[in-house]
Amino acid sequence: MQGEVKEHWQRLCEQAAIEQDPDVLLQLIDEINRLLEEKEERLLRQRAERQGAG
Repeated sequence: MQGEVKEHWQRLCEQAAIEQDPDVLLQLIDEINRLLEEKEERLLRQRAERQGAG
């Protein structure tokens, strides 16, 4: 991402890529999934709001 601050889920992905402890890896994956689901919901709401306003 050119000049942009990486999102939290992206930093967690970087951590997960090198994590050796399976329990910690599972925790990271759970958090990544949660954050991505929240982002997806937020984007869907924004899309619906734009379509409703148009």
